Amino acid sequence: MTNVFGQLRDFAIGAALALLIATIAFVAVRNKELAERQLDLSTRAAIAMASGRALPDVHAVLVSTPTPSAKHPYLRQRRIFDGESWRPLVAGSHAEAKLIYDAANRFDQLPFPYGLPFSSGFSELLRDGTGRAVTVVPARTPGAQLAIAVTPEVPPAPYPLLVVIGLLGLGAALSAAGALASGANGRVARAGTVFAISVLAIPCVLWQAWIATTLVLLVAGAIALAQSARVTDRVASGIRIHRVALSFLAPAAIPMLVLVAAPFVIGLVLGFYDHHHGSWAYVGLHNFGEILSGGGRALDDPLNFWFIFGVTVLWTVANVAFHVAIGVTLALLLSRTWLRGKGVFRMLFILPWAVPNYITALIWKGMFDSEYGALNQLLDSFGLDSVSWFSSWATSFSANVITNTWLGFPFMMVVALGALETIPKEIYEAADVDGASPWQRFRHITLPHLRPSLGPAVALGSIWTFNQFNVIYLVSAGAPGGSTNILVTDAYRWAFERGERYGMAAAYATIIFGILLLWTVFGARIVRRKDDES
Repeated sequence: MTNVFGQLRDFAIGAALALLIATIAFVAVRNKELAERQLDLSTRAAIAMASGRALPDVHAVLVSTPTPSAKHPYLRQRRIFDGESWRPLVAGSHAEAKLIYDAANRFDQLPFPYGLPFSSGFSELLRDGTGRAVTVVPARTPGAQLAIAVTPEVPPAPYPLLVVIGLLGLGAALSAAGALASGANGRVARAGTVFAISVLAIPCVLWQAWIATTLVLLVAGAIALAQSARVTDRVASGIRIHRVALSFLAPAAIPMLVLVAAPFVIGLVLGFYDHHHGSWAYVGLHNFGEILSGGGRALDDPLNFWFIFGVTVLWTVANVAFHVAIGVTLALLLSRTWLRGKGVFRMLFILPWAVPNYITALIWKGMFDSEYGALNQLLDSFGLDSVSWFSSWATSFSANVITNTWLGFPFMMVVALGALETIPKEIYEAADVDGASPWQRFRHITLPHLRPSLGPAVALGSIWTFNQFNVIYLVSAGAPGGSTNILVTDAYRWAFERGERYGMAAAYATIIFGILLLWTVFGARIVRRKDDES
């Protein structure tokens, strides 16, 4: 019976993976079929309404050309015809008045196809989760400019739970039968596992989800190979032996898997898709190619990846250099024996690090205000001209660097203070006896002892600064003209400010991860080599 239990255990693992794949395939196929059906219905209804006919169960109207309001000329009014009479398109005049008004305005903004004096219209699925579709086409009826059709709400197809339960039962039976019939021959048991898990590929075949079908079959084969190598038995035995240790690790491992690993994989996959008007399309490496090629823009264009990358590198180098220089200088001062009130000074210098960085960024943003900012008030008190901090690249970039330097130097100061405490006093006493100057003591004693601690701190500070979103977004907001954006803020803008290009933002995130991974690997080697030399 132990063999049967082990067989069912392996089937449960494979069935869980296959069920996940099949569920994803079901959702994708269901959404695709719903979108195609609704878009076809709305398109047919709009075309029929454009010719003066109406389809049942679909909200379709004719919309007039916008005309200036008599009372407020800067406002444009439209009229609609729903099969009975023409009336103004205002709030409450139609169940879909707001949607119709927005669709008509969007039609006016569409570019004209080559050789035509008007747009051919558009059709899309609404992103409100109702399953509705809207189509706008030019009207062929006198007095009307557009025909707009909106399909009714349609609930998605229900999940085939009973079918899945039946297939799981059939698979478990096949798996147990393979174990009972195997005897000393393990091939029969493995064949039972393959057939049992492959049963879950039947719905994928019916849905014509061939990629999901292939993945389910690969999962079945992988579980059978793992059984052949007794991998599953060894893993199960290890879990049973170390169950106490694993129970302590689980509270940390599970959140890391859900909150870090899973979003990372999803983001990596999204980089190969393009999101446009609520629909996803597989584009392969197109997003990465568009990013790395600069999108056909000039090298000095703020939207060119290499321009943004150069700004990001300069931003990182400048900030880390200031962090290390100021942090080490303050640490050397606070380590002096003649200085009194060291505890008070340490607390004051650590405060910028303790305050949340978005609060600090907003404070500095106010201080840099061209009219009421404290810095310009200070310049005025000395008879100097005020500075419009965010009107030029140099001053805007400097404002960002000043803010982030204020945020970052305490970390380097704390690291340097800890490293200075580990240097034996006898070394300095021996150097004094030998007549070493302060610079020689710093160069040959202090700096070599600081390097092992500052190396990892610089690497970590570089990663933090490279991805410092809050300061750029809250202080300069990329001004002027997006020229002070760094890679992480530009990825945000692709996702939320440039047509919801989530795939492009995900590709940006993948490239950023690759850059930081290379920096971490090679930076660690450089630090290790210097430590070995010293």
